[in-house]
Amino acid sequence: MAAETITDPFGWFGQVTQELTQIQAQLAQMSGQLKQINQKESAIMTEVTQTQADVNAATTAITALLSDIQARVADANTQIATLGTDLTAIQALIAAGQPVSTTALDAAVASVAAVQASLDSTDAALDTAVSNVTAVANPPAPAPPPAPAPAGG
Repeated sequence: MAAETITDPFGWFGQVTQELTQIQAQLAQMSGQLKQINQKESAIMTEVTQTQADVNAATTAITALLSDIQARVADANTQIATLGTDLTAIQALIAAGQPVSTTALDAAVASVAAVQASLDSTDAALDTAVSNVTAVANPPAPAPPPAPAPAGG
């Protein structure tokens, strides 16, 4: 058997070292990509957290408004009942021939007119607010994608 001549007994070591260097470079590149992904994920999570905070704040504000409206409606119902009772009493006084101060009655009617104007303004503002919230709750459907161009144009 003839002896083989080994010209580079450690040639494989150089090749393995070179491959390990390439793997190390690829791992460094992947590490950089993972870092970018983590940064993007962090930015997305920050935005999601802020969006949730915005939704929570809006929910709190709307819930407070609803509670306030319910309290004011209850108060208005009480006041409406009182006005009805008072008007019946005034009509009874007039029917009985008792004098009613028209100056006081005119002042009362003037304050009622001011309340009516305020209610109209509040109602219009509430309509706008409800419409705005409804638009957020029911967004329009996205536009369909454009039709593809005809072939052979």
